[in-house]
Amino acid sequence: MSTIEEEQSPEIDPSLLIRLKLDACRLDRQFSDRPETLPDEAILPCLTTELSGNEKFAQVRVAVGKNALFFQADVQGKSQLPWCRESRLEDSDGLHVWIDTRNSREIHRATKFCHRFGFSPMGRGPKADLPFVGWAAINRARESPPPPPDDNLAIRARVADGRYRLVAALHFNALHGLELRDFPTIGFYFAVMDRELGWQALALTPDLPVVDNPSLWAQLRLADD
Repeated sequence: MSTIEEEQSPEIDPSLLIRLKLDACRLDRQFSDRPETLPDEAILPCLTTELSGNEKFAQVRVAVGKNALFFQADVQGKSQLPWCRESRLEDSDGLHVWIDTRNSREIHRATKFCHRFGFSPMGRGPKADLPFVGWAAINRARESPPPPPDDNLAIRARVADGRYRLVAALHFNALHGLELRDFPTIGFYFAVMDRELGWQALALTPDLPVVDNPSLWAQLRLADD
């Protein structure tokens, strides 16, 4: 008796079928070296878990103010401290953000207008217990933007009881090419990376080249067209 083996079709990331264009929560707030928490209106979706039905371990908020972008990440369910090293930003636990200030939808390699930032709840200082925010070059980039001055970046964090919260700010001056009057919408992507809990992102998993291909990023409108 013969049997017929059914071929398994490769699974497709459902978020690949969605072209996201989101409106950023707008706040009457200025850049500060002690950024404050963000309201519920600033919560963004995390489609990698929401569409797959996997358990959600992080909540991410993003807002735009008078002269800065603001971020907040709340992570829970941890049984160990976050793994964070200021010297290894790309590998550290925390919130990672990619921004294209010119929203170039058809390019597949980053330009000088494309940025990557990492926000981690610890890893800096003599005891490595202080939060840090840093900039990193994007792999395969045609050209990298100038690294931002440290005083254009701010972060606060609290780690306790199997969870952490970080709140951060990027001054507009940290974002080379940002011109909201002419380019009110930016290319945007984020992922919460955690060695213990995994990967949770706005859309798309790391199986795709989303971290270095701006054409796969979502769009985030910061100002009226």
